[in-house]
Amino acid sequence: MTLYDFSLRHRSDTPDRQPGISPFEGADRADGGPDALKLLLLRIAAVRRLREHHVWEAVRLVQDMPDLVAEDWPSRRFRELMAADALVDAVIQLTTSTKAKLCLRTLSHECSVWTCTLRYAPAGAGRVTFKARHADLATALLTAFLQCCRVHRLSIEGDRIRRGHLPT
Repeated sequence: MTLYDFSLRHRSDTPDRQPGISPFEGADRADGGPDALKLLLLRIAAVRRLREHHVWEAVRLVQDMPDLVAEDWPSRRFRELMAADALVDAVIQLTTSTKAKLCLRTLSHECSVWTCTLRYAPAGAGRVTFKARHADLATALLTAFLQCCRVHRLSIEGDRIRRGHLPT
């Protein structure tokens, strides 16, 4: 028996999607909006271990947020850590070098699962805590960081809409 003996058909008659549209086509990856961050979060939640290209994609998406990161972000130190394949240290460097007041609150390892808690203190509001769990430490750290970045972007866009400044 070979693979050609099986008939593999794509069912496009599912009610939750339009025919011929992939579930990942809804968001523009090049736009770097909250949907792109959400898609990256979904992708890294499904991986067993974080890879370098996941971190670089996160950097590309977060660089589009000038209110969150400086112009020279990521730092030279981050690039050195990435070149040395020290993903955990590189992700920690990312979280500590943003304009947002991010603080690594807890980091624990129980039953082969890492739990990372980041605290974010936005201006004019209380503190918001983001928790992520994953079997890989670097993935848990990056997930909590990207959740924070996504909420930060959504809150900034919400403020603009409330003030009457619609994106053009």
